[in-house]
This record gives sequence, structure tokens and C-alpha cells, in this order.
Amino acid sequence: MILIMSSLSAYTQGFKMHYSNSFADCFGAVEVTDYYNPSRVQFPGNFGFRDDFVGLDPDFHEVNSVWLRLEPGVKGVFEFEISTENNVDFSYFLFKASDNSFCEQLEADQSRPILDQSTSYHTKGAMDEGGDYFRGSVEATPNDVYYLFIHTNSTYKGHVTVKYYRKGVVTQTKAMIQDYRSKTNTNFIRVKIRDKETGEPVEANMIISGVNKDNYLFMGTDFLFDASTARDMHIESNTQGYFLFFKDFNMKGASNSNVEILLELEKLAPGKKLVLEQIKFEQDSDEFLPISLPALKRLLDFMAVNDKVRVEIQGHVNAPGYKNTAKIKTLSENRAKAVRDFLKDNGIEGDRMEVVGYGNTEMLYEKPSDRFEEEANRRVEIKIID
Repeated sequence: MILIMSSLSAYTQGFKMHYSNSFADCFGAVEVTDYYNPSRVQFPGNFGFRDDFVGLDPDFHEVNSVWLRLEPGVKGVFEFEISTENNVDFSYFLFKASDNSFCEQLEADQSRPILDQSTSYHTKGAMDEGGDYFRGSVEATPNDVYYLFIHTNSTYKGHVTVKYYRKGVVTQTKAMIQDYRSKTNTNFIRVKIRDKETGEPVEANMIISGVNKDNYLFMGTDFLFDASTARDMHIESNTQGYFLFFKDFNMKGASNSNVEILLELEKLAPGKKLVLEQIKFEQDSDEFLPISLPALKRLLDFMAVNDKVRVEIQGHVNAPGYKNTAKIKTLSENRAKAVRDFLKDNGIEGDRMEVVGYGNTEMLYEKPSDRFEEEANRRVEIKIID
């Protein structure tokens, strides 16, 4: 068996962009794992990359939205209560997913909501006829999976809060293998998600491409795929309480043996850093290269999901053999400011971000020997403040 290990802080070349990873789109839905505390997610101020309802309802036009993926694990009744800041009007659709291809089915106009509050909008604290707070409610079984779409017609960039109520027998989530192989007697690829510090399984929200399951949204700790169908793999995680993560793997020769991929996710903690190698700039400029957009969107998702995290955005340049002049330091600071401005323009509060330019004082390669080492020096890092 071939063992491939990866930690969150490392990245590789060859990133391929998916259709969308924004939580304003179905494919980027925020995975809810804690039903004892409310989910508090920031509206992005837009509808992502695609109007998810373009074919579902010709009279409904998406403006500003959030998607949540819900797996409440209850035999009984599952209820939720939605509210927004500043009394902003909203509507919602609740879908029940038959399998992990739900978003593809929605894109093909093959899914219909089981609850639909699109015709009348509800403000924060709105009351129903019984005098209780407005709630959505469905009969549920332990294996049910739902997608909750929350929408507002404004470009509001505040927060939406969803509280959950489970009435009945609540099941406990356990680490388990999800087997997507077509045959059980052939070579396989196993993806394991673990906490880097404890080694314990982490139930993560994953997008995995390159295993003939492109654009599926996976939720779990362990996955098995056919090795014979493997291409170069790209894996993304947007798991609350853990660092932003995406990783590429070269799967050449994988079909000849079993392969185990161990992904170690780091918990958020003050002082920890995240290197964003995929954020690229024009030489001697703070202008982003087009390839930077996927990484910027992943960072935006991370900041929106972990809405109480404060970060320091650190800029670095590739300038071997030069003193750290004011010009070099300013360039590094401007690159960090460019990242901050992207986040602010997409709804992240400015007081959650600080900016520092280090110039060339912390280059990863003091004497870069090729283009890749030069690009590694020309980078942005995110440091968790609190």
C-alpha cells in the first residue's frame, strides 16, 4: 500500500478550479455539524457563480444567498428557526437530498423543495399565528440529509442565524467508512480525515475530484474509491473550527496498488499560520493573477464560516540579494492589502483583519533556483490572531 500524508499547511502545484466553492452556491454549502448551537453565517452579498434556481423557478431570481447542508441525525421532528440582523427580509427553500449528487440534480432541474417560503418574506423575530417564532419543520429519520437555501433580495452582508430543534431520538455520529467502489475486490484509494494533534477522525465537509465523483459534496471521515478510475485528485475541505484546506495529488500508478491518503486538519488557534501559495501576483505588482481567484474564494469562505476569527494578513516578496528597502516593504504590504480589500469587498468586516508587509525578510528560499521557489517567496500568509 502507498501512503500519502498531507497536512493543512502545505500545498502543491496544478490547482484546477471547480465550478464553484462559494457557500452562495449549492456545491459550496456550509456543512453543519453542531446542532446544539446556532449556525451563524455571513451573507456574501451575491449569489455566487451560478443562479441555482435559474431553471427551477423562472419567477425567482437569486440575488444574495447562503447554502447549508444539514444531517440532523434524528428520528422524529427536525425544526429550524431563521433570523437575520437589522430586520432584513429573507426567504428560504428546504430540499431533501437523495444522495451526494444533489447539487448536480439541482443544476439539472431535477430537485424540488419540500418546504418553500419564497412567496412571503420573514423579518427577524417575525411571529406566526400561534405567537411563536417562525420555524420550519419536517418529519425526519436518522439518515436524512437536507440542504437549506436562505435568500435575501438585498445586497446585505450581515449574518443569518439558524437555530435547530430536534424532537425525538437523536443518533450520535460515528467515524465510519463510506465505500464508493463499484467492486470490492480491486485496488482502492482510501481518504482518511484526521485531527492533526489527536489523530482522531474528523467529520469533514469535502469536495473530491479525480475519482469519477466530480463535484459531489462528501461528508464523513473515511472514503473508499476505485483506484482504476483515479485521475489527479483535488481535495477541498471547508470544516468549521479547522484551517482552510485544499490539496492536489498526483495519482500516476495508483491503479497498481492500494493507496491511502491521510489528510491532517489543524484546529484554529492563535498564532497558527496558513500559507496561501495559490494567491499569485504580477511581478513587481499587487495585481492578482487570474489563477488566484479560487484561493481567494476559499479564504473568503473560511472567514465567513469562522465568523469570529481575527487574522493578520502578511505579505512577502521575492527579492533575493536586495536590502529590505522601503519600496520592497511597501510592495509586500500592498499585496497583503489587496487580499484584505478582496475580503472587505465581499462582506468581511475590516476590523477582523490586520495587514503587515515583511518585504523580503522571511523568504522561504534565500537563493531561489527556479520559478517555483521564486513564487513560493512571493506569497501571502494568514496568521490567526484570535
